[in-house]
Amino acid sequence: MIGKKHWVIAEGYLPEPGPVPDDPALRSHETACILNAGPVEAVIELTLYFADREPAGPYEVRVPARRTLHLRFDDMQAPEAVPRETDYASVFVSSVPVVIQHTRLDARRGERALMTTLAYGSD
Repeated sequence: MIGKKHWVIAEGYLPEPGPVPDDPALRSHETACILNAGPVEAVIELTLYFADREPAGPYEVRVPARRTLHLRFDDMQAPEAVPRETDYASVFVSSVPVVIQHTRLDARRGERALMTTLAYGSD
């Protein structure tokens, strides 16, 4: 099986939407790109950790077998919306091995800055 069951994105920050907030493609966001290359659906619990408050979650995420999901943090609403302009870290616990990559688009100034990195994974 490809992947791991435990993943961490230690650096999280959801910037303000930017000058085109009504266009999702141009709005500042963070994404967890999740690959489930296996034959069984992945059921993932996601918990957000903050510097100055109790964690948020768990959020439940499902990725069908042999599929990918680009999970946008700005779309997550339950159990609560992810706050903008707040430092946080993310912990993913999956029922089956997956691979997670973290991407951020920062469009606050009109120019867009994109960064991406592989999350830290362990079993």
